Amino acid sequence: MSVSTSDQPRYGVPTRVDVTKCRTDRITDRARSNRVDNSEVYLERRGGRTFLVTAPSER
Repeated sequence: MSVSTSDQPRYGVPTRVDVTKCRTDRITDRARSNRVDNSEVYLERRGGRTFLVTAPSER
């Protein structure tokens, strides 16, 4: 039996972090800390708020 591990978590659904009040020079740090294995990270505007979204990619 073999076991494989990943150094970063994987999620099945997108995660959203509110970064509306985050300084712009800190958004890249937030993106790095919220990135998961094989995912896409992007900004999304909804109702006047800004969210950092981490969406899983298909393997």
